[in-house]
Amino acid sequence: MVETASLAISSTTSSFYEILDYEFQRAVRYKNAITLMFIQLCHLDEIVRNYGQQAAEQTISEIERLIRSNIRNTDRGFIYGKYEFMIILPNTPKDRAHSMIPKLQRVIESYRLTNGKGSFVTLTPKFGIASYKHYPEALAGIIKTADNVPALNPVKRGSSQSLEQQVV
Repeated sequence: MVETASLAISSTTSSFYEILDYEFQRAVRYKNAITLMFIQLCHLDEIVRNYGQQAAEQTISEIERLIRSNIRNTDRGFIYGKYEFMIILPNTPKDRAHSMIPKLQRVIESYRLTNGKGSFVTLTPKFGIASYKHYPEALAGIIKTADNVPALNPVKRGSSQSLEQQVV
């Protein structure tokens, strides 16, 4: 299952937690960094309003494909909410994860859903990063930091393009 998950984005929350636990334990054992990248897609509500739920689901599917083709095969991507993704980045310190943001941002923003009349919606991704190194007691915190208050709420509210959080 882990090999398959490395090649595709999984939509199951249980798979996310299983793989995160597995990768976190590896990071602890080998004293490597592990980073979570959170991506929220803005303007999908506009797609639902103007094009329907099916178009939004097609868009999420296409963004899955774009993310999958632009991360390493050792990284794990997951749908993590209505318009959100989590990417588990094993052996990746926060500065290296942060350097991935511009590429992913360009790829996501270049996606165009057209209505056949030349009009399109541009998606705006918001990013958050939570990075941990060498601390086994931090597993619960990595998920909370990547998705809950206070770390990524500014991202969820749309006040910044990216936000970093380092917990030691």
